[in-house]
Amino acid sequence: MKFTRLALALAATFAAATATGADLAAVYKDARLSDPVYQAARAQYQATTERLPQARSGYLPQLAATASIFRNHGERDGIADRDYNTKTLGVTLAQPVLRLQNWIAITQAQNLVLQAESVLAASLQDLALRVSQAYFDVLLARDNVALSETQKTAIDQQLAQAKRNFEVGTATIVDTLEAQARYDQSVAKEIADKNDLEVKLRALQVLLGKLPDGLTPLKEPLTLSPPTPNDIEAWVRTAADSSFTVAVAKANLDIAQQEVARQRAGHLPTVDLTGSIGRIDDPGSTVPPISPVSRVGSIGFTLSVPIFSGGLVQSRVREAVALRDRAQQDLENAQRNVAQSVRASYLNVTSGIAQVRALEQAQVSTQSQLDSTILGRDVGVRTSVDVLNAQQQVFQTRRDLQQARYNYLLNTLRLKAAAGQLTETDVEEVSRSLSRG
Repeated sequence: MKFTRLALALAATFAAATATGADLAAVYKDARLSDPVYQAARAQYQATTERLPQARSGYLPQLAATASIFRNHGERDGIADRDYNTKTLGVTLAQPVLRLQNWIAITQAQNLVLQAESVLAASLQDLALRVSQAYFDVLLARDNVALSETQKTAIDQQLAQAKRNFEVGTATIVDTLEAQARYDQSVAKEIADKNDLEVKLRALQVLLGKLPDGLTPLKEPLTLSPPTPNDIEAWVRTAADSSFTVAVAKANLDIAQQEVARQRAGHLPTVDLTGSIGRIDDPGSTVPPISPVSRVGSIGFTLSVPIFSGGLVQSRVREAVALRDRAQQDLENAQRNVAQSVRASYLNVTSGIAQVRALEQAQVSTQSQLDSTILGRDVGVRTSVDVLNAQQQVFQTRRDLQQARYNYLLNTLRLKAAAGQLTETDVEEVSRSLSRG
């Protein structure tokens, strides 16, 4: 097929954009260290892990030391009798023996930590999606700027030719005015695209804390691969077992069920082993020559049986049951939403492949149409307006094709994220879809 100057200009435009820069994998690794949202999620995870040792402390020995000193003044019949100091020093040890509430709290804390791990893993997946979205937004905006510049140049050439044709009388003023209007529109489009590129770069800067030196563009042509396995229900089953959203909801239900048991344990007795040893210096309690200093020690079990607390325990049990029911419904909702998200993402990937292939064919067709329109204008059967319209279709098809390619790559990541399967390896695999010059 014979290529026009426009086709060669388009090829040169996108070839020039393949200068070496940071690829998606490198940007993702930088974002893991600098993105404040993910760093906040990590800090929250670290804070949540402390809930386990806090819960365990409820079943570990409690050791306390006490000391006191008092000044005593005694009188008899209004006459000062004696002034003396009373001193005490002691150590008390308490070891819970039977506290079912504290034991259940330990299991709850373990589930809280598991839930926090799922939340952190989901945050990492979300970071990969946010980085990929911002990265491809910049690439698309950069492609649009390049297309706008090339389109403006092409229209400028048509405008110059229309003016020459009008001067020699082979075209009407309508062609010149149409070309001028298209040129003015292309200038406005170029300004808007450059502004959009700056906005997208700043959005990526939010994730990285800095502007990237350069971003590696897509390879030409892009390799299109269907999901593996190529079975939508298989992905749904995988998501039921692996989705972090579902895992968080399941952990929340487990915690709620344990909370019901913990509140019901408020009706049960508790047993503690307690022991103490101390020294008491109380001159006022003895008569000389008996020593005022005494040493005491004790050890034994303390049984506490709750009888009535004003209905507090019963109310807390009812509250916990209601919250457990809510957690059950939240889990059901999470499972349904994840299944729907997986199905939608799978269909977006498969339809995206078909769309990219259709637009690739449309790009060839619109270019052929442009070639034939230019030839028709040269022989007098087409006008400059027809050429401008054909050029517009070529550029619009190219824009749509680039958008479809980026959407396809993003949807492959979204599908894996919805199924709980998105890892750094997947980001690196998508990154290999980028050329390096």
